[in-house]
Amino acid sequence: MMRDKEKPFILTRGPLGSFNITPRNAQGWRLMLGWIALSLPIMGAFALFSESQHSDRMFAAGLVGFLVAMGVWTIGGIMWMKARAEVVDIEKLLREKREMERKRRR
Repeated sequence: MMRDKEKPFILTRGPLGSFNITPRNAQGWRLMLGWIALSLPIMGAFALFSESQHSDRMFAAGLVGFLVAMGVWTIGGIMWMKARAEVVDIEKLLREKREMERKRRR
C-alpha cells in the first residue's frame, strides 16, 4: 500500500459528497493522460460508426452503446484514481481551522 505522499493524485472532498481529483505530480499527470487516451478508441469507433449509419434505429443503438461505454470508462476512471489518491476532507480542515481561531482568540 502506498503512503499518502507517494500517491499520484489528491482527492479533495467538499460539502454534500462533492469531490475533485487532481494530479499531484508528473506521475499523476502521465497516469491521467493515459486514462484519457483510453477513451480515444471508444470515440473513434463511434465516429466511424455514426458516419456509416443512415438508419435512425442503428444510430440510436450505437449512441446507447457509446454512452454506456463512456459511462463505464468514467466510473472506472474515478474508482481507479480514488484508489491512488490522498484524501483531503475540506470540511474537516475548515472545522479545525475555526476551532484553532476560537482557541487563539481566548
